[in-house]
Parts: sequence; structure tokens; C-alpha cells
Amino acid sequence: MFRLPSEKEEHKTTIGALILSIFIIIAGIGGMIYTKHESSEFKNSTDVRTLHATVYSCEQTHEKDNQGDRKEEYKVRFTYEIDGTTYDDFDTYYKEIRKGDTVLITVYRNSKGKYKLEPGPTPIYFLAFAAMIPLGLIGFIGLSKDLINGKKKKVEDCKYWKENDEVKDRKEGVA
Repeated sequence: MFRLPSEKEEHKTTIGALILSIFIIIAGIGGMIYTKHESSEFKNSTDVRTLHATVYSCEQTHEKDNQGDRKEEYKVRFTYEIDGTTYDDFDTYYKEIRKGDTVLITVYRNSKGKYKLEPGPTPIYFLAFAAMIPLGLIGFIGLSKDLINGKKKKVEDCKYWKENDEVKDRKEGVA
């Protein structure tokens, strides 16, 4: 079927948005599985420790919130040692931290025997990932309807033009 250049671009955009909707659904499901796994590993861990870690890198960001107030975040990388093994990790803090400072962290032993930082607020993350699924579905269904309705409209337009051409041909005496 012949398409105008603008229709081709619109068609590509719609297909791209459909694929994005599918990725959003997959990311939501994957995120829910991941947060549930992390949460259950932390809850089932037999070795949870609170210890001091040494900051070796700190990046400060200045952001403004909706009221115009300045909000400072510190993206911190630190090391800690457990049973002779040195671990490297990162976290975000909302108070001033400098290179060389020590921070109090909670770690747990995962199912593979490695130590990891305590997971963040997993119920909030779980709900955020769960919200992605209906969002992706709504986008997918809406775009699918647009795509299907667009094809139906084009078929109807083609029938209309074909019928009009046949009427013109009969009037002009073309067989």
C-alpha cells in the first residue's frame, strides 16, 4: 500500500511507541521480580551487620526543589572490609560528607556468600515498578487501537475512492 511521507513517519512513530510500551511493561515486571528477590534475600539472610565504611569518593550535586529551595545530595563511594575481603559500594546521602569520612552502613550476606548493602525502600520500589505495568498496557492498547483504526480508515477511504472511480468510469463510458 502506498503511503505519503508524513504517513510513513507517523507509522514509524506509532510502532516505536508500541515497542516502548512493551519495554515499559517488561521493565515493570523485571523490576518487581528484582525488588522482591532483593527483599527476600535480605529478610532471609543469617548475617546482617552494621559497620563503618570509609568514603573514598564524594560528588556533591546542587538541585532546587519546586519551592526554589536548594537541595544537596552527596553521591558517595566507599569501601568496607569483612573477614579480610574488601568491598566497594556506593550510596546517596543528604548531609555533608567528605572524602576520608566514615559512614555507618548495614550490609547482609546474600545467597552467593557476598556482602551487599541493605536494599532501599523495596515496598516503594515494588509499587513504582507495579505502576509501570498498567501504564505500559494503557499505552500499548491505545496505540494499537490507533494503528488498527488508522488501517480501517484507510481501507474505507480506498473503498470510497474506488467506488467513486467506478461511478466516474461509468459516466464517462469507460468499461
